[in-house]
Amino acid sequence: MKAAVMEGRGNQALKSLLKLLLEKGIVSAVLVSHPTPTGDSYPYILTSDPKEVEGSCPIAPIITQQGARVVSKLTKKGAVRKSTAVVLRPCEVRGVIELAKIKQVNLENLLIIGYDCPGVYPLATFTEGTPEEMQKEHEASYNNFSFNSPRHACQICLHPTATSAHLEFGILGAPEGKSLVIPRSEKVAEVLEQAGLRFDAELSEREKAVAEVTESRKTARESLFAEFAPTVSGDENLLKTLSACINCRNCMRVCPICFCRECFFQSDAVKVDPENYLMRAERKGGVRFMPDTLLFHLGRMNHMATSCLACGVCEDACPAMVPVGRMFALAGERVQEVFQYTPGVSLEDPLPYLEYQEEEFHQWEKPYLEHPE
Repeated sequence: MKAAVMEGRGNQALKSLLKLLLEKGIVSAVLVSHPTPTGDSYPYILTSDPKEVEGSCPIAPIITQQGARVVSKLTKKGAVRKSTAVVLRPCEVRGVIELAKIKQVNLENLLIIGYDCPGVYPLATFTEGTPEEMQKEHEASYNNFSFNSPRHACQICLHPTATSAHLEFGILGAPEGKSLVIPRSEKVAEVLEQAGLRFDAELSEREKAVAEVTESRKTARESLFAEFAPTVSGDENLLKTLSACINCRNCMRVCPICFCRECFFQSDAVKVDPENYLMRAERKGGVRFMPDTLLFHLGRMNHMATSCLACGVCEDACPAMVPVGRMFALAGERVQEVFQYTPGVSLEDPLPYLEYQEEEFHQWEKPYLEHPE
């Protein structure tokens, strides 16, 4: 596959591409992040108006909504009737792919556009400066892919590009002052060629640039996990790490992978009558309120560790600043390594918990099956 080269970089270049898609009738609408009048939030809007696209900010400096959840809400009850472009970060694209596998996203008539992402600000950090200054700073550093995000999830992200999107918009490996438009299928390339794009640029320089960024982040990831792992190893350390949790469950509500129609932790199954609490207190000498904090986090982790994107929105949403994003990213990496599964990179990769493999876990059989001498 080859790329088309566009003039410009950053938001303006990407907006030019979106307006071209609308004007040529390739898509009828665009789902894209758009700043609020005050500029301190960037919700997604669905629009068919090129003027609204011009006022949008596709490459937003913060994540106020995880895009995969937005796409799920848009399509969960059925496909969009007209062709719609959705503009997402790489972690959001991977979330869409994961949700599509469990019928929480309908991909029909969607054109998924992913862009190279150097990272975003933590929500708390973004409010320290004026929104205009922070957006300009983010855009300027984005154009050179030099943004050094203070957000842990971005520092250790191994997916700076959206290879599972239908169309990539990239600057890594692009000529100075230009952007690359990379179709991920012949069908998409044919449609865009009709709009005037010419896919004749080689991707060798891009591959080198992506490899360098990924290797750098891999080193940072190993370092962070080596430092963080001891703080959540063992019951006592885990309880200490979660001690600030106020059980608001914001982490669950913003997570793109939490998809159940009815959550176990909001069902009658976890509601306990007073007498039960008293019996527990008598047996144990005391009961901590809320007593299901550890159960909630371990239960949720058990449910979605294979599909955790390590996008970090759970940690952003925590009012008590519990490092839940790092905890889930660490657990997710270990579980995904066991199953040799990377979430969201391909629709063709079956979800581990939906596919039984007869040869799984044989490496752990022998110690348990053999009798000690």
